[in-house]
Amino acid sequence: MHIERWTGPPVDTHTYLVIDETGGEAWAIDAPLQTAAAVLDRVRSEGLRLTRLVLTHGHFDHILDVGLYQSAGIPVAASPLEQSMLDAPQTALFGLPYDMPAVRIDEAVGEGDRLHLGEDAWDVWHVPGHSPGHVLLYCAAENTVLGGDLLFRGGYGRVDLPGADPAAMAASLLRLLDLPNETRVCPGHGPEVTLGSERAWLEALLSDPAGVVL
Repeated sequence: MHIERWTGPPVDTHTYLVIDETGGEAWAIDAPLQTAAAVLDRVRSEGLRLTRLVLTHGHFDHILDVGLYQSAGIPVAASPLEQSMLDAPQTALFGLPYDMPAVRIDEAVGEGDRLHLGEDAWDVWHVPGHSPGHVLLYCAAENTVLGGDLLFRGGYGRVDLPGADPAAMAASLLRLLDLPNETRVCPGHGPEVTLGSERAWLEALLSDPAGVVL
């Protein structure tokens, strides 16, 4: 498995290209603005088969380039719990000069689903808190989490947005503590981390039921 990353405006949001080097299949994870063209060019230049765009959640900064994938015939996988957010005029609500795409969910994903990329199995976790239908992908064989906006270096996704829930975020973060320290986390913003590098502050935060606050 090989993972590549691009970052788009307006809030430095990451997209990832996850590649099965043996079979040449690939997935894109999230679709921030001004990143899809580079991902699709990379796919074409390497002769890869892009079989999915997985949306970790529906916030505007993760979906503004979805239309380019849909135009290229790439199926979009996401939680149906994000549909109301996908349908909302988010950029207008935030006063941003971007058109919201019309997002069609082609493949509903949620807790307990298992997706296969080559020989690797990726488990879907439903990790609400930052948004109602937020999901992550976890591959035990590769010790890797594609985490969206659940966990960052020294922090976690905002819980003061519409649809956010601090208690749900605390429960979602708590699940991560069951993973090995060497687990690599590819977040939606900022640098990659490992569970080991974040464990101390997570355990301290989650020892207090009211630790995750607005």
